[in-house]
Amino acid sequence: MPGSRRRFLRHAVQLGLWPALVGGLGATVGCARPSARASATAPGLRPARDATTGLPLLRLPPGFRYFTFGWTGEALAGGGRIPANADGMGIVRAQGSVLTLIRNHEIVDASARFAPGDGAWDPLCGGGCVRLHLDTAAEKLVHAEAALTGTLANCAGGVTPWGSWISCEEIVIDRDQVRPDQHRPDRALRRPHGLAFEVPGITGGPARPIEDMGLFRKEAAAIDAATGQAYLTEDRDEVSGFYRYTPRVRGDLAAGGALEMLAAEGGPDLRRGLRSGQSWRTHWVPIAEPMRGHSPGTRDQGGVVMQGLAAGGSRLLRLEGCLARSDGIWFTSTSGGDAGGGQVWRYDPRESLLQLMYEVGDREGMDYPDNLAEGPGEGMVICEDSKIRQRQRLKWLGRDGRLLTIAENDTHIDGVDYGAAEWAGCCVSPDGRWLFANVYRPGFTVAITGPWEEWLSQ
Repeated sequence: MPGSRRRFLRHAVQLGLWPALVGGLGATVGCARPSARASATAPGLRPARDATTGLPLLRLPPGFRYFTFGWTGEALAGGGRIPANADGMGIVRAQGSVLTLIRNHEIVDASARFAPGDGAWDPLCGGGCVRLHLDTAAEKLVHAEAALTGTLANCAGGVTPWGSWISCEEIVIDRDQVRPDQHRPDRALRRPHGLAFEVPGITGGPARPIEDMGLFRKEAAAIDAATGQAYLTEDRDEVSGFYRYTPRVRGDLAAGGALEMLAAEGGPDLRRGLRSGQSWRTHWVPIAEPMRGHSPGTRDQGGVVMQGLAAGGSRLLRLEGCLARSDGIWFTSTSGGDAGGGQVWRYDPRESLLQLMYEVGDREGMDYPDNLAEGPGEGMVICEDSKIRQRQRLKWLGRDGRLLTIAENDTHIDGVDYGAAEWAGCCVSPDGRWLFANVYRPGFTVAITGPWEEWLSQ
């Protein structure tokens, strides 16, 4: 491994930054409970060396290869360095072989922004996102730059049809709330956190907070291109909501709008005791105070979801990825279902119908589905964030319910095993050739390519 790469990784460690935390899919996979630790390796995969570093970071199917870019600690154009905890990501621009990706960094320390400049939302905060300009023909990063600074716990988000990125904070902090800091005395932050920000796809113009989208533990966002409405997931351990945001001005999310929570008719609690293929008619209940981050008198980060539940909204569990497809809005519940291994849902806005498309029964097959992306062969790519997996996996879920493993994290660097670090930020190039995904720690992006059609036909 090049000496400069090692120095970048050591720099990241010294920062002390800790991690925060279709039709036809009817059959649920088996009902076996997981062992204490899921098996160490997936069958049919082979060790594969990274074309960038020469290290065997992944296990892939035969015939597949990859390169890495955007490592933690690498220099940013304009100053600063790429932060740790690479999370949600999307492709916002394609010009020939050059793609622009925007990548979130889930930093929760209230210490300082990671890059200089006047556009930081809250200068005390170290989270945000970076733009990665990548040449797929040359298979290398052109340059990276800060896109949003001064935020906290930027987890996932989503690409808009007009080429911007929505970056979501997965934490709730009021304006007057003191945030503990690892390195310095506690301090009060200058701004609220728990917002969504619209980040320009190309350099120029500041990111804008979308306050009417609410103050809650946001995870991912997806825009319905037909209506301009945004759908949002919420990641809370006990109870979460699924939300819809209708902007007053189509295409201008920050100009204001209305936030609502999903209510499934006859399904007030959708966390357990369901069967795959089950469906519900739905309606939406209003959130009267979207900027109420906590329930009165508490710091529960549940001020929005409790309003929705009081109005008749449905309980869901740890909602994560969100994806707009031609057949509806898909989203995941990381730990929902009777086995606690996750669920995959589809909301059809044309029919106002919610359907449970897939529920994990055998957690060895898939565990804790997180980010989603449109995948090859009309399937979906799903990132795992398992708590029992020694080697996290990128999965492919087909319309027929078939489940395959695309890649397995086998990262070892300088004697440290990062195999259990989650996958995040999956997305696919417009030509369908390249699959991009992030290894959360130590923090880098992989670009995977191979004989997709041949692999899927096996």
